[in-house]
Amino acid sequence: MPTETFFNLPAEKRDMICQAAIAEFAAHSFEQASINRIVANAGIAKGSFYQYFANKEDIFLYLLQLSGQAKLAYLEPILRNSGEYDFFALLRDLYVSGIQFAEKHPEYAEIGKKLMKSKGTPIYAAVMNASMPTADEFFVLLLENAIRRKEVRADIDVAMFAHLIAAMNALVIEYYCEHSASTHDGTMLATVERFIDFLKYGLAAPAA
Repeated sequence: MPTETFFNLPAEKRDMICQAAIAEFAAHSFEQASINRIVANAGIAKGSFYQYFANKEDIFLYLLQLSGQAKLAYLEPILRNSGEYDFFALLRDLYVSGIQFAEKHPEYAEIGKKLMKSKGTPIYAAVMNASMPTADEFFVLLLENAIRRKEVRADIDVAMFAHLIAAMNALVIEYYCEHSASTHDGTMLATVERFIDFLKYGLAAPAA
């Protein structure tokens, strides 16, 4: 994560550095991205970069954190009113809003797409190890609420299914990164519908 020196910079300069890094990682894979290009486009000395970040991985993980915060803020209206949805409708709207977020922030979407194509690399493992526990916890809460409302079978292993849904979410995105020119086109939305139907068929509580 950034040093205190970075956070002491004026907001405009911090944003300039982040925007230069976002552009670099959107244009190049993590392995091919260049600190030299980042500092040149940000208009800072390379030595200054290392006063702000430990290395390339440090700034990359920070950008993913910023992306996650921006996406969470975008999803907040749905999450705030989550009690108004049944479990499967909530999942669908979260997916659809995620696609819409990608459309509004193509640079973040491109960084994510390149990351998914780097499966098997140390940076991919680092990101997955950091993000999967949080995703699991999120889906555990959704499933527990759905069970209380009798929308989902009560006899499931909640932790296992939460992990399964989180993993399948990543796999759906990974599939489209490999087989589609866009991760947020019409075919992706159709796949979301089929994915939700699949989950509902296996998880929905029997009709009363």
